[in-house]
Amino acid sequence: MESDRRVGVVGVAVMLVALLLVGAVPALGQVEWEECPDCCFEDVVVSGAGAWWANARYEYGEFEEGRLLNGRPLFYFLEINGDIAREGVLYYFSSGWNIEAMILNTVTLDWYCNVEYCNPSDALTPPSTGWVLNMIDALDCGSIDGQPAPTLSGGEPCPTGDLTPAGTVGFLDRGWVEGEEPPVVGEMTVSAVYGIGELVTGCCTATGDVSYLTLTWYAVTIGDDYDVREPIDSKVVRAGSDGCFCFTIETTGWAPGYYDLRLGIPGEGCEWIRVEVVPPPE
Repeated sequence: MESDRRVGVVGVAVMLVALLLVGAVPALGQVEWEECPDCCFEDVVVSGAGAWWANARYEYGEFEEGRLLNGRPLFYFLEINGDIAREGVLYYFSSGWNIEAMILNTVTLDWYCNVEYCNPSDALTPPSTGWVLNMIDALDCGSIDGQPAPTLSGGEPCPTGDLTPAGTVGFLDRGWVEGEEPPVVGEMTVSAVYGIGELVTGCCTATGDVSYLTLTWYAVTIGDDYDVREPIDSKVVRAGSDGCFCFTIETTGWAPGYYDLRLGIPGEGCEWIRVEVVPPPE
């Protein structure tokens, strides 16, 4: 697999050469690299891009064991099939976040299809929405114009363990009885099952001086290689007089399926919770 790794590094270097050259122009800002192998960020799932080869799971640490570029994590993916590779990089530059992806020949390093999506956000982690097509060269990939732009999920700092469950069963008000094996669906274990119209209720405590948590919930599409999250809504959760951060989510109008809850400390770690929502009993 070392040869695969070498090809990936060479390929991503090709894509980043232009970035580094532009960074040498003071008017456009400088490139600041920082090695951070101990940093940890969730994988980013890019989905829905019209340029299909950009849709993938991008991982921090897949490029030179983890680097920050201009204070933000750099994410990378590589997929090799014979002499053809599909690879991409997600990074932050002075003008915002960028996704560059291409298909190339692993022997000659000639590329066949190339696309770039960009986002003017200066967030510390990749934004989920607001992406636009910046450039596409896909003459060898059929009649593809790159639309629509993708949506992203993930990319936040890894869970830190600073959130402690305070619900009836873990973080939630229900779960599995002792002796039952919680089902694993897609990439996560299902923590509980709710009927449409029931309230998803939970509680936790936080370590340190935390004034509020953010709660975001997502509809989940289970894929063969990875799950895709589509954000539904979010809100702020504040502690009660007992110091617990408790929340409820209304499921009226939801479709049956799987949903992920992200309970996070702003700018720090988070906990992911997967639930199943089923039709109400007749």
